[in-house]
Amino acid sequence: MTLEIRWIEDLLALDQEKSISKAAALRHVTQSAFTRRIQNIEEALGFQILKRYSKSIDFTDAGQVLLSTSKNIKNQMNTTINYLEKNIKDNELSIKFAVSHSLITQFFPKFIQKLYSNYDDLKLEIIASNLQQGLYLLKEGSCDFLICYCDQITLQQLDPSIFKYHKIVKMEVLPVTATINHQPKYSFSQNFPLLAYSKKAYLGKCVDKVIEGKLNYRTLYETDNASDLKALALQGLGVAWLPRLLIEEELNDNKLKVLEGYSFFQDVYIVRSHLIYSEKVNFVWNALVLN
Repeated sequence: MTLEIRWIEDLLALDQEKSISKAAALRHVTQSAFTRRIQNIEEALGFQILKRYSKSIDFTDAGQVLLSTSKNIKNQMNTTINYLEKNIKDNELSIKFAVSHSLITQFFPKFIQKLYSNYDDLKLEIIASNLQQGLYLLKEGSCDFLICYCDQITLQQLDPSIFKYHKIVKMEVLPVTATINHQPKYSFSQNFPLLAYSKKAYLGKCVDKVIEGKLNYRTLYETDNASDLKALALQGLGVAWLPRLLIEEELNDNKLKVLEGYSFFQDVYIVRSHLIYSEKVNFVWNALVLN
């Protein structure tokens, strides 16, 4: 299956207009052409994404998951474009970070902010990456730093002649669900839908260790991206384990509720490679680690 970028715009148009004809007009195609495009999406995926009624259109559960991911991709693209428009200059210093998916949107911007007070022409390149991918990128010289969740057992397996690391923070990861009348929609006393991290994601292994054999659940969705899980949890589609930093506002607004008993803490590290010497890398390392 090949993902077509126009699917995202088509789905967002359909969600906005709730009408095939209006969505087609918004996308500047005929109604029949737009209908065929939606059918092509369903055929490529192998399942229906729409509930078709006589006067209205709504998304199936699978369609809601696809729509939520499409919105997140669109938002990330807009954020990236805005950043580029405001900050990119020809003479900027370029630093490449590989960052765990769940740390990109909330943690990383706050962590990196101290650099801007020392370097006006700093340019950051960010690569979403899991732990193993990030270590590979570091070793190959494709990035300067890796920011990731990690534990002591994994760190002790790293070659000290190649990698150097420093603990940044201990992050609390909480099981949360949407609220109905200020009460949690799901509980651990029932068979709940799990909004899970993929098997390759480090947090996925952490969550599995906490819940396997202890809770009754069915996996509804898997992704590396914590922001996707947050969006699905807010829609009331299941329970997700999310970093506290990512959901503080939603917890304060009572849009998400913590389910007690199965939270955990996970250390966040910054890692660099010894293989490539660079003054800019040393400067950034000292600014982030020593100050």
